[in-house]
Amino acid sequence: MRLARPMLALVLVVPLPAGAQQRSQADGGGGPLAAALEAHQTGDYGQAVAAYRSAARAGREFPASARGWARALAATGEYESALEALDRAAARAPDGADADTELAGARGRLQYALGRLDEAEANFRRAIEGRAGDAQLARLDLGRLLFDRGAREEALALFDGFIDFYNGARRLDPAELRAVGGALTYLGARDPDLFHDAVRAFEEAIEADPGDPEPRIDLGLLFLDKYDSFEAGPLIDEALARNPAHPRALLAKARRAKFDGSSEALELAEQALETNPRLTEARAFLARLYLELEDVDEAEAEARRALETNPVSLAAWTEVAAVAHLRGDAAAFAEARDRVLGLDPRHAGLYVALAQVAYRTHRYADAVAFARQAVALDPMSWPGMAELGLNQLRVGDLEAGQATLETSFEGDPFNVWVFNTLDLLEELAGFETVQSPRFVFSMHPREAGALSIYATALAEEAYDAMRARYGYEPPTPISVEIYDRHADFSVRTVGLAGIGALGVSFGSVLAMDSPGARPGGAFNWGSTLWHEISHAFTLGYTEHRIPRWLSEGLAVLDERHAREGWGSDVDPGFLAAFRDERLPSLERFNYGFVRPAYPGQVQHAYYMASLLCEMIETTRGFDAVLAMLAGYRDGLETPEVVERALGTTLPDLDRELRGYIETRFGPSLKALGDPEAGAPPGPDTFAGLLMAAAEARRAGRTDEAMRALERAHEVFPEYAGADAPILVLGHLRREAGDVAGAADAYRTYTALNENHFETHLALADLEQALGNDAAARETLERAIWIDPFHLDVHARLASGYEAAEAWPEAVRERRALLALAPADPAAAHYRLALALHRGGDARGARSAVLDALEIAPNFEAALELLLEIRGDPEGPP
Repeated sequence: MRLARPMLALVLVVPLPAGAQQRSQADGGGGPLAAALEAHQTGDYGQAVAAYRSAARAGREFPASARGWARALAATGEYESALEALDRAAARAPDGADADTELAGARGRLQYALGRLDEAEANFRRAIEGRAGDAQLARLDLGRLLFDRGAREEALALFDGFIDFYNGARRLDPAELRAVGGALTYLGARDPDLFHDAVRAFEEAIEADPGDPEPRIDLGLLFLDKYDSFEAGPLIDEALARNPAHPRALLAKARRAKFDGSSEALELAEQALETNPRLTEARAFLARLYLELEDVDEAEAEARRALETNPVSLAAWTEVAAVAHLRGDAAAFAEARDRVLGLDPRHAGLYVALAQVAYRTHRYADAVAFARQAVALDPMSWPGMAELGLNQLRVGDLEAGQATLETSFEGDPFNVWVFNTLDLLEELAGFETVQSPRFVFSMHPREAGALSIYATALAEEAYDAMRARYGYEPPTPISVEIYDRHADFSVRTVGLAGIGALGVSFGSVLAMDSPGARPGGAFNWGSTLWHEISHAFTLGYTEHRIPRWLSEGLAVLDERHAREGWGSDVDPGFLAAFRDERLPSLERFNYGFVRPAYPGQVQHAYYMASLLCEMIETTRGFDAVLAMLAGYRDGLETPEVVERALGTTLPDLDRELRGYIETRFGPSLKALGDPEAGAPPGPDTFAGLLMAAAEARRAGRTDEAMRALERAHEVFPEYAGADAPILVLGHLRREAGDVAGAADAYRTYTALNENHFETHLALADLEQALGNDAAARETLERAIWIDPFHLDVHARLASGYEAAEAWPEAVRERRALLALAPADPAAAHYRLALALHRGGDARGARSAVLDALEIAPNFEAALELLLEIRGDPEGPP
């Protein structure tokens, strides 16, 4: 058993007061510069520049006024102006001041931001050797620069020196404490305990200068780097409370939003750039966000903008390389890769980033290959090791993945994704494996017996259907992991608990929630399995180049082809979003999946994608869909795919889709009413009719309520929510004794809603009351795709199939009942034996009846059945 994952503890919390003054010796807090510093720390950069400039031109508070002037200009991206300011301040320096030395560190930081690395290095060394007031910051910056140029040993030696510096007797000022914390974050890669010391150094910097946002940002980023968003959040928010326009704090908040899966990341990064349009790190971060949206044009544009400021930015060139890889442009990829490795031959971060982008764009084999290169370049790249292990698991190499993650965890015990995944693998080792011809299922032993009976048959059916539909066969066996706890499925997917998805496909490795992982009737596990198998086909067909919107749209459409009622359905929210023009254009389709702009947009994106695929298949035939898949497989981008496969442009296809939606849902759209009117819903609107029905019911006017519900269903016949008028109408008809009418309403509803377990049971009762025994059984069969663990459903099906002498189905249901641990197992074995015997399987019947007698040796009916089996001339002895 492994030890628990260590946590970076936040020991103290220092309130960040308004008006607090910096006390750094290096930057000259307090005194005549107090107003300048207050303006700087609160984001009034124009006022700060003016105040610092005034002091520097007068030769006052040198060198703090000069450094402050440069820092205030740099905060808004005016790096060249900041360098000029340092020159002007040096010319006004007091007699006897070594201006070149005292301002060397500040010059170096500006040159570093501009990619002038040789000049920056020389200035950092000058500040250190001349013992400038900010020499420790210069030493940290020199270490960072050397580290980024591949001179790791020299950089680490510089960082090591901070330990002795910190342990010295002299009281350190806030800037020096920040430098110590920064150095220790680098050293933590080889000794994780030093991260705790880094936390302490940053905390002491906060305590020494509560008014400075910088150490809070530093500490927040450290927590975020160590996968602790919970601790990072308040620190970053406190920094922004002090300075709402702080570009580095806004970028830190954007990074946290990305870590948490929030759609705010893009907006926050753009806010950082509003303050500093030349913040290279923010441009590179934006490029990554666009890559994850599969918007390669915007991603490249942001990376190139970063390079305009800093032509040697490792982060920006890394994103350029990722863009080239996604485009399949080998020459551009090689150029960008060589630029990165020419700057830093040991920059494993290049391949870590490429692995991450490959994973987010479903290219899992590429992710493994890139992560392997990261580890080969730097065996202590714990992020690279983690990416390698996680992606080995995603491609089904569980043994190698677990070994890699164990190594990664030893190097970085703070990685919560690795920790959670290793815990999950211990759970998975106890799962039961069930095989079918082309699938291998892993399920919890408690659920495997019943679930596998249906899962294996459905999976094989899906494979046959999609092989015929796509003319393609993905590699087999396809591994399917079905988790009895949603948190475990979530960890398998992203390493953290809490995602809202039901299933995921990594190609020929699928994972999903068991129906037991959610409240009863929460989802249809059968359609979920079909959906994920569809992904295995479309990912494989396109060699994992299919965009998310098309893969999801086809998967939902494939659900609809599989069973009546399966697949997403329309709701008023979708139609309102369409009416209000809130649905994304096809050019930005993936935004609806990855960066939703409003609650519910992800579900709307799935449905919209399915409508697009439905429209293409309906108007052009499925061969057009196959041509699209072939285009992506050949490396084409979406505009080229649409033109080649569909003979149109992406904007024209977008207009065609909107016309299709308008035509298909015209009456329902009209029934939504006019949101601009500001008045209560009209009597003929969908909402107005529902309100009228509810009011009539409350008043006991049932006939009037039913008429309103019938009209509401007419204007919005495809709505299948929990308050759907056809469902309520069914309830009222049933209460009134109208069995046939209620059954008709419930049939309509269950043909639309795949998840409503109770309505399926009620419909089965009504069908049976009407003498429609076959329809009752068919309805109960559909209910199993919602809840396969319901004993009464299986018992009713078993009895129904026995009455119909449908012995294979009866045997299946008796096996399911036995797997669900019935209260009387001897009787369950006996009934299975009886069904097997009636179905002609004498050997199976004998085995089952002996199982019954082993539990209850005096079970008279079982003894009689055994004698009957033995008396069968074709039976076993």
